[in-house]
Amino acid sequence: MNYLKKTFFVGITLLMFACSEKEHQSSISGEIKNLPKEIKEVILKTPSKIKRIKIENGAFKDTISVNGKYCFIQIGGFKKTIFLNQDTQLHIYLDANNYTSLNYSGSGKEVNNYLNEREAFTERIFQKTDSINQLNEVEFENFQLKTIDKIESLLKEYDNIDPYVINTEKENLKYFIDNIVQQYNKTNTTKSNNKIGSPSPEFSNYENFNGGMTSLRDLRGSYVYIDIWATWCPPCKAEIPFLKNLEEKLKNNNIKFVSISVDSKNAKEAWKKMIKKEQMSGVQLFANGDRGFMEAYQVTGIPRFILLDKEGNIINPNAPRPSDPNLFDILSELK
Repeated sequence: MNYLKKTFFVGITLLMFACSEKEHQSSISGEIKNLPKEIKEVILKTPSKIKRIKIENGAFKDTISVNGKYCFIQIGGFKKTIFLNQDTQLHIYLDANNYTSLNYSGSGKEVNNYLNEREAFTERIFQKTDSINQLNEVEFENFQLKTIDKIESLLKEYDNIDPYVINTEKENLKYFIDNIVQQYNKTNTTKSNNKIGSPSPEFSNYENFNGGMTSLRDLRGSYVYIDIWATWCPPCKAEIPFLKNLEEKLKNNNIKFVSISVDSKNAKEAWKKMIKKEQMSGVQLFANGDRGFMEAYQVTGIPRFILLDKEGNIINPNAPRPSDPNLFDILSELK
């Protein structure tokens, strides 16, 4: 989810120059380590155009006519908001094996460092949406105040950046908080349907990686630990080694480890490829675009983990992640 999807309108004063005078342009260049061979270009999306910049030996460089605009840069699956104006001469360093390595230098680095930090912060919030929605009213109020304080403090650290960005970020902070509040209120007026001990919502006929179709009812008689994930989700992929380790430790227990991919329909081959590459075990299912199970659990961020008993009743609708050291003790005690 990106909260910079508003349409911004900026007044432009047209000045008449001699025909020989060149238009001011932003310069953008970069160095990318460990770039996969199949990625051949950088895609730069401005409000009015899409520019494709060729990558040669892990490097790219080009100019673009844009002044005071939010743009989006894409390198393979990596996407980032950047801000460009006529003084920008931005250089980007990135290790494709570690997207947190992103580093800016050159003119324009301050505003883009701010955007990078702010996006990382709001992305972490988005990843924890389900946990946030479980807070009581006092905890949720404190969370809002801390979130506002964090972003406002970050803006103060970068008080020399373009005033347009500062004003836009303040507006989007209000929009961001409003959306969190709406989501919290909606979830907490409907989550009573998924109380602990109540029957779990069902899913039916999800494609099984090992062949055939699988429904939740097919898993009755075993405890079920469900992972809702997607191949495009970095936090989901980060949990895979922990999940595999957990499965190995508990292989003699009566627990089914079920991973449900909620990738889009056209990503089925990517799903199969990742299962093979990561040697993922357990019950691997593909939802094929069906969002009914997700919606029944009010899943607003992934990965999401759900624990059910042998009769298909809810033990925990928002169970700990595999990386949580407490989870092993919880699962090993199930009889």
